[in-house]
Amino acid sequence: MGSYTIDWGELRALAEKLARPRLGPGGVLESEWRILEQALDRLVTREDWEGVVRLREMFAFLVLGDTTGGVPVVQRINTEAIKGAERLGKTDLVARFLHDEGHNLHRQGYHQRAIEAFVRSSQLYEKAGEGFRALESYYMTALCYRALGNRHLAWQVLNHVLQQLSNDDPWRANPLQVMAWIMQDEEHLNKAERLLREALALYEQYQGRDSMLVAQTLADLGEVVSLQGRYTEALDLFERSLAIISKFAGQFDRQEARTKLKLAEMLTRHGDYTQALRLLDEADDKIRGYGHYYDLLWRIELAKSLIYWRQRRWGSAIRKLRMALRYRRQLGLSNVALAKQLVSRLHMGTGLPR
Repeated sequence: MGSYTIDWGELRALAEKLARPRLGPGGVLESEWRILEQALDRLVTREDWEGVVRLREMFAFLVLGDTTGGVPVVQRINTEAIKGAERLGKTDLVARFLHDEGHNLHRQGYHQRAIEAFVRSSQLYEKAGEGFRALESYYMTALCYRALGNRHLAWQVLNHVLQQLSNDDPWRANPLQVMAWIMQDEEHLNKAERLLREALALYEQYQGRDSMLVAQTLADLGEVVSLQGRYTEALDLFERSLAIISKFAGQFDRQEARTKLKLAEMLTRHGDYTQALRLLDEADDKIRGYGHYYDLLWRIELAKSLIYWRQRRWGSAIRKLRMALRYRRQLGLSNVALAKQLVSRLHMGTGLPR
């Protein structure tokens, strides 16, 4: 690749390699990330916005990836593509790229910035006459509001979204699942379970029984069932979730870490600290190498801190708690709010703060 030449053939070959179904994102070499970085730098320097958008679309699977979306160079590709689409006057592309940016920001824990991306995306989709796409972006703000502790506003968004959908629309599973999270937050575990089971049936209907949305919902259901004291049933749900994730050969490390965190929390409540710590270490290993997924990392550190506290390993407990608080500061989250949530949720028996 020369100083001012983009070797699109080389980039296409790299895209085809990285998109192989059995190649997990952890298999990407540092030199391969560097090829992407160099191509992006050259396109931006030349203000070749058509080329930037082309590069982004060629590697869209990385931007959309559950964990690869957090890799710095992949985030840069999407950010520059937003600028490029704006310069080219392609409103529909700007809306789509902003929606994907919102997803990546939310996964990492930058929820306020994600809201801004989703709101702008929704507005642009409306302008482009894409009503359902606008609704999808608007719906995603509910996840962010809930993560920021504004459950009332999240519930309002979800109700509005459901009012726009027919009763037989299987996409209803998405707002129903988030409503279940809010019900769990507020100690209504029976209602949370009913909503999750309804969402699970819909996901299985339109996504298939081995989809990642099914795997995620099984983990959520396992958590809610375990909090109601049904240990054996919960364990089966967690195992089903992990079995689905394993079929994707490492392409959903974040989801695997999320499920193992929930399973570890259940084991902690049953006093199996050794197995819980093993799962938390595995969850940490799965997520630490993919950009700044602080939102999951702080919860892993908090779960470890509570185990060490129960084991009277005071020094380790304090170190892990400090690490959790440091990650939250990186995200701009209130540690005072965390303390209140921790006391409240442990008292109510609704799991650790989310």
